[in-house]
Amino acid sequence: MLKTVETYMLEHNMITKGDRIVIGVSGGADSVCLFHVLLSLTTKYNLSLFVVHVNHMIRGNAADDDENYVRKLCERSGVSFTLVKADVRTMAKTEGLSEEEAGRIIRYHAFYECLQKNKCNKIAIAHNKNDNAETILFHLFRGSGIKGLTGIRETRDNIIRPLLGITRVDIETYLKENNLVYHDDHTNFTLDYSRNKIRHRIIKFAQEEINSKVVEHIVSAANQLKEINEYLQNNIKSAYERYVIYSEEMNSCIILVKDLKNENIVIQKGIIRSMFEHIAQQLKDVDALHIDLVLSLMEKEVGKSLNLPYGLIAIKGYDDITVMLGSEYRKRNPNYCSELTNAIDEIQISEPGEYYIPKLNGFLTVKIFNYKKNMIIPKNGCTKWFDYDKIKNTVLIRTRKEGDFLQIDSKGSNKKLKSLFIDEKVPKEKRDSYPLVTDGSHIMWIIGGRMSEAYKVSQETKIILEISLDGGKQNDRH
Repeated sequence: MLKTVETYMLEHNMITKGDRIVIGVSGGADSVCLFHVLLSLTTKYNLSLFVVHVNHMIRGNAADDDENYVRKLCERSGVSFTLVKADVRTMAKTEGLSEEEAGRIIRYHAFYECLQKNKCNKIAIAHNKNDNAETILFHLFRGSGIKGLTGIRETRDNIIRPLLGITRVDIETYLKENNLVYHDDHTNFTLDYSRNKIRHRIIKFAQEEINSKVVEHIVSAANQLKEINEYLQNNIKSAYERYVIYSEEMNSCIILVKDLKNENIVIQKGIIRSMFEHIAQQLKDVDALHIDLVLSLMEKEVGKSLNLPYGLIAIKGYDDITVMLGSEYRKRNPNYCSELTNAIDEIQISEPGEYYIPKLNGFLTVKIFNYKKNMIIPKNGCTKWFDYDKIKNTVLIRTRKEGDFLQIDSKGSNKKLKSLFIDEKVPKEKRDSYPLVTDGSHIMWIIGGRMSEAYKVSQETKIILEISLDGGKQNDRH
């Protein structure tokens, strides 16, 4: 196995003589294997190794045992040891992250700190072929595009993954043959995390009932997709450079509709994604839904606009589409309001964008995005999340009508809007002035006030409709 890993590292330019490498070592089988592999190559490649161990403070005494084990492992081998203790659970709650994501952020921060402090040039992570297969399935189930289905990259910047070419069985066999001790993390065997469910239920079932080589086949398919994706990205880059005009002054990307239409739909979507990335410098929260919405602007009238992740806005011009920061556009166009702005009492909310509400003398911002587990639901009175799939009719902004009602509890109890106004002591002369978000006669939200229980987000929610009053910063109306 040592020769297999060394060959893999050389093929992917992971190792050169004189490297100074930070190794993330948890004490588990994968990281202990990685430690010993690199240790065995130290003399041949004149390597300097620096171990970082992160105690996540989640597993009590078991985490302390792991910490002591890794420290002694380094002492016996004469390798530098750095300990980082971090309260992952508290950070996750404070930052609105999952424990998995919070832990990942803390670990990589620790790795890079060690890299800079010790003037290292690489960080070695113990991901293996099974991790890769699990990641590919995880991305598939979340609705990822082709890039997400290409799996974990062998190298990224100064990060290397020497074990990515071997399976977990290979690792465990190597450790057993060499009498190498490691610590099992019991959280890896629970079903509390999505990845564990994929590992212990889906992949295990596939291996036992369909094909024992399922991990290898998933990774092989991902490698083929990687080649296809590279080809597509080269074509997208070429088209982007031909068609997209970037304005440094406006920090905006502009493309002519006729040029966009001339390209295959795959290239069209790639161009729009690249426009997003150019302005926002990231794509994490950009979904296929957002790309499709921007492409739909090609057939819309002049002035049509969409609010997008990272504060971006897409605007349809006479013969082009512009993507830029919404704040920059509004600064240059102080009288801007969406083409859907309407001075009458009933305004149709048909897609994301900004809607001017005369009765409020302000804007409602509407967004649609995929719901992800552990997202933090806004608690202020001026931003509301609705389960998009529970909406039955076209959403309207209007004032009250005869027969309007709200669902007032999770049991499905309804209450007439008139009765609700009476209970909340809303003056009779003001009741007709309250703007409402409605689904037929069902009041989804008294803007700035009460929301119907029927549309609240649950664990089954897939798509969110977010409506904010002036960015969610205004005071509650009542």
